[in-house]
Amino acid sequence: MTQGKLYWLNGKIPDDIDVWKTFWEESVTRRPHDHPGYLRAMATLDLTPMAVLFEHPTGATIFYAFYLHSLNNLEFIGDTICPLFHIVSPYGYGGPIYQGQAKYYEEISAEFESAFNAVLQERGVISEFVREDIFQERLAIRLYGRHVQQQLNAVVRLERDPEEHWRNYKHKVRKNVKKAISTGLKVVFDPNGEYLDEFLKIYYNTMERTGARSSFFFAKECFEVLGCTLGAAGGLTYVHVFEGERIISTELLLLSPDTIYSFLGGTLASEFDKRPNDLLKHETILWGRRQGLKYYVLGGGVSPGDGIFAYKEAFDPGSVYAFFIREVQHDIGKYNQLTQLRKQFEAERGIEWKQRPDFFPAYLS
Repeated sequence: MTQGKLYWLNGKIPDDIDVWKTFWEESVTRRPHDHPGYLRAMATLDLTPMAVLFEHPTGATIFYAFYLHSLNNLEFIGDTICPLFHIVSPYGYGGPIYQGQAKYYEEISAEFESAFNAVLQERGVISEFVREDIFQERLAIRLYGRHVQQQLNAVVRLERDPEEHWRNYKHKVRKNVKKAISTGLKVVFDPNGEYLDEFLKIYYNTMERTGARSSFFFAKECFEVLGCTLGAAGGLTYVHVFEGERIISTELLLLSPDTIYSFLGGTLASEFDKRPNDLLKHETILWGRRQGLKYYVLGGGVSPGDGIFAYKEAFDPGSVYAFFIREVQHDIGKYNQLTQLRKQFEAERGIEWKQRPDFFPAYLS
């Protein structure tokens, strides 16, 4: 079989962005986390949006969007003429997507991984961390790295009649939705982000109340970029719960041709007793079914099996998918060297540094 070709796309080069967008728009999956606008919006200053496109003569493709993290500016690295990088997938779900005939799946996956790994060696990529898509069958096969199931994600199956959805909810969900309706709450879908300021007020309030990490306090500009890029491509909508003229619960949903992804949101603590978020999810389920979608990914909890996960799983009991991460050391020698350099650097500052066993790569923990 004739070999395929691997193309690198840089999310900071206009011509590459055009190729990236065109491929995304014409692809079957159109995973929102792969759109160049999404990676641009969610990037920090030290991350460069990148993607690789593997095209095979059979017509099959493998597409993988990620961030390239330059390591040379880190204090403990020191002076080096060699560029050093770490790859990390965007917040949410990632990994290389395979599109093509099933009979070539294994062979083309192996060819992609071989070509990809060879280029990573040339470019000085030391390590790679992937938050993998929960729909594992969509991903190219990868044999390298440590593959770890982190937790389960709750997923509502949307291809049901409304009555069947209602019967399938756990009792507490039906009770809470009835209560929300009885208090006169209304749900509005907002694909254009007309209520962005109201969304941000509730979202930031929720992050402060829950003690979220600073990385979750995305600037308003991030949401504006999302709106004019991914939103313009039909890849998102906001959904709000109104009490009269006031929004009391809100969420940003990411969209693919068959899936709703619960992304960011919050609820005013003073309004919890009205159960607005139960109503928001109930109406999103009905909306998704009307749109012909198949899945509503609610996600997991802060830790495996916690109360947040139990709340989400109550909307479709037993419908769960495993969420995996992949940790790859592409250059084991340099990986260990960087880890040792980090330890020495901290020791010189009087700090006894110990790498976190739950964090990858170790040298950044």
